[in-house]
Amino acid sequence: MDEDDLYDEFGNLINEPVDSEASSASDSEEEVLGQTNGKHPKSGSDDSENDDAMEEVESSTVALYEDKQFYPSMSETFGPDVETIIATSDEQDINVPIVAPIEEKVFKIEEKELPTTTYSKEYMVNISNIPSRVRNIVLAGNLHTGKTSLVDALIAETHDLKLSKSLKTFKPPRYTDNHILEVERGCSVKMTPVTLLLEDLSDASMVVNIMDAPGHVNFSDELAVAARLADSVVLVIDVVEGLQRGEEIAIEHALQHKLPILLVINKIDRLVLELRIPPADAYLKIRHTIDEVNEHIQKSGFLSSYPHNALISPSLGNVCFASSTLQFCFSLRSFAKLYNERLGVQVDTDAFAKRLWGDVYYEATTRRFTKKPANTGSLERSFVSFILKPLYKVITISLSKDPKELNRFLKKSLNINSIPKATLELDPQIFLKDICGAFFGRFSAALVDMIEKHAPSPEEAASYKLSDTYTGPESGIVSRNVLKCDPEGPLIAYVAKLVDTSDAERFYAVVRVLSGTLKANSQIVLLGETYTDDFDEDLKDQDAKKTFYNVGRYKIPVAGIPAGSIGLVSGRDIDSFITKTATIYDMDGIMSDEEPIFIFKPLNYIFKPVLKVAIQPVNPSDLPKFTAGLKKINRSYVGCEVRVEESGEHVVLGSGELYMDCLLHDLRKLYTDIEIKVSDPMTKLAETCVESSFVKITVDSSNKKNKMSIIAEPLDPKIGEDIENGKISQSQPTREISKFFRNEYGWDSLAARSIWAFGSDENGSTILLDDTLPDEVDKKRLNQVKDFIIQGFKWATREGPLCDEPIRYVAFKIMSIDLSPNSIESNGAQIIQMTRNACYAALMTSSPKLLEPVYQVDITCTTTVAEKLSGFLDKRRGSIVRDYPIGGTPLYKVIGYVPVIDSVGLETDIRLLTQGQAMCLFTFEKWQLVPGNPLDRDAFIPVLKRAPVQSLARDFTTKTRKRKGIDGEPSLEKYIDEELIIKLKESGIIDG
Repeated sequence: MDEDDLYDEFGNLINEPVDSEASSASDSEEEVLGQTNGKHPKSGSDDSENDDAMEEVESSTVALYEDKQFYPSMSETFGPDVETIIATSDEQDINVPIVAPIEEKVFKIEEKELPTTTYSKEYMVNISNIPSRVRNIVLAGNLHTGKTSLVDALIAETHDLKLSKSLKTFKPPRYTDNHILEVERGCSVKMTPVTLLLEDLSDASMVVNIMDAPGHVNFSDELAVAARLADSVVLVIDVVEGLQRGEEIAIEHALQHKLPILLVINKIDRLVLELRIPPADAYLKIRHTIDEVNEHIQKSGFLSSYPHNALISPSLGNVCFASSTLQFCFSLRSFAKLYNERLGVQVDTDAFAKRLWGDVYYEATTRRFTKKPANTGSLERSFVSFILKPLYKVITISLSKDPKELNRFLKKSLNINSIPKATLELDPQIFLKDICGAFFGRFSAALVDMIEKHAPSPEEAASYKLSDTYTGPESGIVSRNVLKCDPEGPLIAYVAKLVDTSDAERFYAVVRVLSGTLKANSQIVLLGETYTDDFDEDLKDQDAKKTFYNVGRYKIPVAGIPAGSIGLVSGRDIDSFITKTATIYDMDGIMSDEEPIFIFKPLNYIFKPVLKVAIQPVNPSDLPKFTAGLKKINRSYVGCEVRVEESGEHVVLGSGELYMDCLLHDLRKLYTDIEIKVSDPMTKLAETCVESSFVKITVDSSNKKNKMSIIAEPLDPKIGEDIENGKISQSQPTREISKFFRNEYGWDSLAARSIWAFGSDENGSTILLDDTLPDEVDKKRLNQVKDFIIQGFKWATREGPLCDEPIRYVAFKIMSIDLSPNSIESNGAQIIQMTRNACYAALMTSSPKLLEPVYQVDITCTTTVAEKLSGFLDKRRGSIVRDYPIGGTPLYKVIGYVPVIDSVGLETDIRLLTQGQAMCLFTFEKWQLVPGNPLDRDAFIPVLKRAPVQSLARDFTTKTRKRKGIDGEPSLEKYIDEELIIKLKESGIIDG
């Protein structure tokens, strides 16, 4: 019978019982199954009968196709503990994996294993416990002067880098440029510490902690961090370009913070291979570069308080000459030693070295050095004849001879037998390094010899580092131990910044230890930047888990970081507690003493951030990730500021376009991995006045029990700049402040002694003076509320009345004050608010104006394109103030000014205009008045067009207030009584 004959048209089995019969059959089946699955029968005969019945049921039951189980169930396959989900359609994109693989994010280049070095790492760690054999330096200079390449040469000398010998495949290692941005952009973005064991000319070992600071002026905050860690500054200058803006900033910072300055004249090879100038002209070019550095030092305002030698000269031994490309470095002393070794002549090395610089000539006939030769035309300076000519000869012969002749010359004339013939057949750019290395010897020898003799050890530097960075007394327990610099003393250290781990999830703290030893797995106490004896909440007990020495792309785990050394420390909450900097003490030493505890000063980041953008996540649900990323950005980019406006808008401020570009890249890629919306660039503004207050207005407290009158006057910008630069500080004794103002600015004694505070912070550019008379005011009662008045003054100067921006270059004078005798009626809340309103009223009656930041533009270009730049800056409200040729080169230097708000995109436009023949650097220089009146309600502001110049102040004011969510117009009516306003209008003092 066919299979189709078994089923009817509805798919039912023919002769299948009806529902009732099926039901009864089912019941009988269950009954039979229940008997077999129930209790064991009492007799075996019953058991056999049940088996027979079961067989009959099974034989008579037909199993449907869909009821058959061909495969094991999911629970049988995966186990009962595994949750299984069955979906009828894909809920994810086809490109999204169902089970995402574990991704290991890596944003920094790091060695997987500790590389082999020419020295023992254990020996280096042992030497670091001797502070006299340790030096801490920062390599500073302009962009592309060869600082990172200088470190590469030291790394190549002490490590087996296995660099390619083929010019096509050769890439400079850039061993300290590990961040993803540094690799992509080809310039340093972050300061990188490197700890190496190097030898001087006498083969004596020394631990050198090198801070490779970025050269781009946008990252001057990283230079400030490196200088705080270091004890001296090694200035690296390109001999062709001469003194540039980056070196000027480094010199000023070194002088301000009392750091000795050493000089490396780099890229000496460019004089030979690029400029191709004669040796005599090369000497003049080198001397001109050194003279530029000395002239800038002599013009500095910080020179008067500089405790070290301010003269830079090769004859003093604080100058080296180098080529990072050809990997040679020498000083006068190393070259004199080279002559002794090569010629076998025993002369006093130091005496010979001093005769190799300056207007000193060598007379071959008499074999004497002279400063006044009979015929100057026939003689050459000793530097030319003994140093430059041999250098020129080695390079030119290496480039002009064929390999066989060159090999013969090296062996016979220079006694160099270490270079294989195969190497001489390579590209000259490759084998020149080997020839120069064999001729000059170790790259590090001359450099380390200069550092050893002219850079102080941590012990020697302790005194001036302490006075520059410590906020406590010089006679306290901290000061005494820092001066000892004893690795066995109590722990004293400070954190200069935080650096990312390779996955950017956590941070290491970069630490300079001043006393004792910061040991791994030890208990420490962290003190934040706001810690004081009165406010001790910014303090945290912490476990220091691991300690390391950093060497660019790898870290050496150590048991501890001793006094005088620099290293990294990790801990569970270190990166969450520290924002910028911190002070470290041990629990059993300094913190257990009964003396008050003080912190080390927060860093001065050289330039205040003036360029800002508003940012927000594209997807509002990403806000938690976004805010967490902002916190990390604030830690990673130490010179930035992150704010939240009253409107809830997140604002980030930085020093320039490149800085902001790098910051936003890291925020997107490293710290949040989300899409972010960025506003058009804006600028930070400030408020000031141009006239004295035209009326003395009395302001009441909110309870009407206290009265105060303050007037505002313009303050000389030079005074404000000196305060901001730290030449005078509020922390200094009143007598010192008074003396400074009398001597520097010609203030009379009464005015100088009446200075109460600077605002809005310790280095703010506004001043509060007590100009009240003793016969009119109860001075004793006034001093009781002095702190409250200062708080109100700082509040007012931090957020001005025009658009909530800081107040600059204004002197506020307290003219009169009437205080309630009841201290409850004249409490802090009343006095602070009253002082703030009085300062606002004073500013509003003194012709208030807006200030905008201005960049100094330094452009290095060729002579042919310099003429095109003047009109280019004019279109952006800028101007050129100085231009001059760079001596001995085809280059031209142009210096100008441009407002920050109009500088956006200027560098790109100049590069396009000059076809890449110009290098632009923008640094904050000054504040200037914004044209127009910020209170002029009749100013013409067109819609969706650029505002006229005379309406800019009003345009900036209204847009800033709107963006910040500030209601209404800036007006005097907000800060004084309505009755007084009516009287002032009636008398015509203010407009009705």
